[in-house]
Amino acid sequence: MGSGSPDRMITVKLGGSAMDDENVVHQLAEDISSSAQAKTRFIIVHGGGKAISRESEARGIKTIKVAGLRITDDATMSVVESVMSKTNDAICSTLREHGIKAEKLLGSDGLLLCRKMAPAVVKEQGGEKKVDLGRVGYVEKVFPGKLKKIIDAGAVPVVSPYGRTNEGVTLNVNADTAAGSIAGACSDEFILLTDVEGVIVPGTDETRIARTLTLGQVRKLIDAGIIREGMLPKVEACTHAIKSGVKVARIVNGLGDHPLKAVLSGEEIGTQIVP
Repeated sequence: MGSGSPDRMITVKLGGSAMDDENVVHQLAEDISSSAQAKTRFIIVHGGGKAISRESEARGIKTIKVAGLRITDDATMSVVESVMSKTNDAICSTLREHGIKAEKLLGSDGLLLCRKMAPAVVKEQGGEKKVDLGRVGYVEKVFPGKLKKIIDAGAVPVVSPYGRTNEGVTLNVNADTAAGSIAGACSDEFILLTDVEGVIVPGTDETRIARTLTLGQVRKLIDAGIIREGMLPKVEACTHAIKSGVKVARIVNGLGDHPLKAVLSGEEIGTQIVP
């Protein structure tokens, strides 16, 4: 990939079962490689939830989730850092096989300034209780300097999206929302490659994929309980990216045939979220 000022800057989040399918990463690499001449630049942000759960189990650490967030003690955080680093190395290696200059970047290495999340409020036996999530945080600020330096050198940054506090403590961050923050700070477009076809909404006679949703429509679907559970952080990541300046965000099935190429060529796949 050559350097120079890009015409199109895209953050791609790789997550869900797409992470476990090696073919997905190879297809992604082929699509990035074939768009190299089009002055399109990419940032890849990866998840690791399923691999973190597997490694935790192997180490005898029980996975406990509250409100969709993993309670992260020191032992679990050690697993997060180890798995994220290995996953990043594997993605970089695949990209390099396809002739792409890829560079590993940890979110904790001066990219993501995070703050510890407040305790989660859980409904229990008619009342509510607060649960401390441990080393779980949210992105307070993105410092894009290192990303821009990698991109200006003609490389693709591959980001492990966990962050660090002002005091230097690493925190586990939801990878979708971290990717949305990164996209908002650096990109024109945000593409979430996951393992679903898009946002499903009630149609006239059957459920269907919503091809385009505005932020207002998204809010109504969340309030109505139609967007919920695993789709919620994905949609919220897209919403955050749009509010931070991204022109369009997309949720696309990464397990399809060359989904990135399809998006780049203007095919109508997945759900796009616009202001």
